[in-house]
Amino acid sequence: MTILPPSIFKWLRSKQFLLLVMSLLSVLLLLFVKISVVQMFDSISSIPDSSIISKFIITLTLVLIAIIPLPIIHKGIVPIAIAGIGLPLLYAGTVIPITATSSSGISGNSEEILFIAEGYFLLGVSMMTFSIISAYKPSILYVKNRPKDMGDMSQEEYPLWDKMDEGANHIISVGRFDDEVNIPLKDLMSEIETYLLWRYSHVLVSIHEIRYLANPNSYVPYTSIILRDENGRMIGKGRFSSYLV
Repeated sequence: MTILPPSIFKWLRSKQFLLLVMSLLSVLLLLFVKISVVQMFDSISSIPDSSIISKFIITLTLVLIAIIPLPIIHKGIVPIAIAGIGLPLLYAGTVIPITATSSSGISGNSEEILFIAEGYFLLGVSMMTFSIISAYKPSILYVKNRPKDMGDMSQEEYPLWDKMDEGANHIISVGRFDDEVNIPLKDLMSEIETYLLWRYSHVLVSIHEIRYLANPNSYVPYTSIILRDENGRMIGKGRFSSYLV
């Protein structure tokens, strides 16, 4: 969902690569401006027409900062919110040394001012990087032991296993399986996997060679097998749909 007009949204999507290149170049130019400001920090107040130089640097900084978020403004509220934190930090990290030269008693605090400005700038770059990643490659932000994405894991493909009370309300077989011992599904997991269970709404389990989606708190026959991916992680449905889970 976007509040942008359809024509603008379509144009932004068609120019994604170009906008990403422009954004990267703007960051590099902003870094160059930042370095130049630091080099001029001690002498800018003594330069004739220093106010003109300051205004030019501030204007250039604003133009570059306006270009940087263009690739992500059509990507949703999360990247925009992150950029909303990073852009002011980039601006502050660039112009603080310029605006500080007009303050009295600056000679005794120059190192502190430059240190603060550098911190703001680096934090701003980090936030903008985070914003672009969340917009274009959110899978990078997944935790290592997340539930494996199995696409549309529907009940038609994998029926629900609902033995929440040792199976009294759900019959899956007759004959030789009737008296089979049921155990908590958690007993089939490692200690680390039980700590990660809050991420799962259901776990994929093979019960009598049939695959079921089982609630983490359910009971299953002791011969059941929890299905895992090639990295040994449990396969299941994530409890949360957000990319940041």
